[in-house]
Amino acid sequence: SGTDQILQVYWGTEHGLKTLKTPTCILFNQKQQFRKFGYDDVMKYKSLPPSEADNWYFFQNFKMKLYNTTKVTSGMELKASNGKTLPALMVFSESLHYLREHALNTIQEASFQTVCNQEISWVVTIPAIWSAAARQFVRLAAREAGLASDMISEKLIIALEREVASLWCKQL
Repeated sequence: SGTDQILQVYWGTEHGLKTLKTPTCILFNQKQQFRKFGYDDVMKYKSLPPSEADNWYFFQNFKMKLYNTTKVTSGMELKASNGKTLPALMVFSESLHYLREHALNTIQEASFQTVCNQEISWVVTIPAIWSAAARQFVRLAAREAGLASDMISEKLIIALEREVASLWCKQL
């Protein structure tokens, strides 16, 4: 109708910050259960006593592990800041699941309408420098996170960051 509006989301406002991008950080408790993502994660981890923090799993900037790893596989593991490891697929899929839920909640709050997952086409951006195996890994993590029902779903688009950035600039 020509009245499309862009919903701008700011991250970290509850911590006195206002940024367009959230940190790529995720926190799991000592039972390997997802707890926090982004700024919430950083603040929670920093508030833990050192003795307790050693039992948690704090990952930051983990996205680039898919570039720095020579062989990306569905069974690979990631090292937390304390040296403990978790399956990379779990770390990535929990991150995407959190972002999915955040997006759905934001849309609902802005429009006062519940949107079902089947109505949405998800676009996950990745660096152009990633290998085909890394791209496939992201697709698998997205499926595990509930963004797609299967590996060939048309509702999931894996797009290159530079192409999406170009489209965004054109939109502005």
